[in-house]
Amino acid sequence: MKRIIPIASGCVCALLLGAAVAAAGNATSDAHAKNLAAKQCTAQQKADPAAFRATYGEHAMRNCIQGTTDEVSAELKNAAKECKAARQADPEGFRQTYGTNDNGSNAFGKCVSGKVKADIKEDVAEFKNAAKECKAERQADSAAFQQNYGNNHNGRNAFGKCVSSKVKHQD
Repeated sequence: MKRIIPIASGCVCALLLGAAVAAAGNATSDAHAKNLAAKQCTAQQKADPAAFRATYGEHAMRNCIQGTTDEVSAELKNAAKECKAARQADPEGFRQTYGTNDNGSNAFGKCVSGKVKADIKEDVAEFKNAAKECKAERQADSAAFQQNYGNNHNGRNAFGKCVSSKVKHQD
């Protein structure tokens, strides 16, 4: 009986520690996704500030980050799956391709970050191209543009609606 209590206590502590570590892992990946979303939104803002503001409205950066975090989180998970498959197919080649330190032990992280960064660059380019298309459309016929895309009382939100519809259409 004297041994059962310490053993049971140890098991409970181990289970609680495992749960805490698992929860911390999810929080870390969520924070990483939010950080990458912020970088993507900053790049979109720099690409075309007017289109960024028109698309995301008041508090544009906050709205962009909130709307992009889930997408970036999914991109992270997909990239991790792709990198795991590549690593399983050819472990040594994977280390040589992606590893940058002396023993290639950082290959998995480099693989995932490289794939996600490429996805983010592609998303920013799509945003920039959509903004250019909408500007050209608006210059061609302003009244028809507001009629097509504007959905508030005066059609003033047409540019943002145009950009967001073209970016969603490309996805």
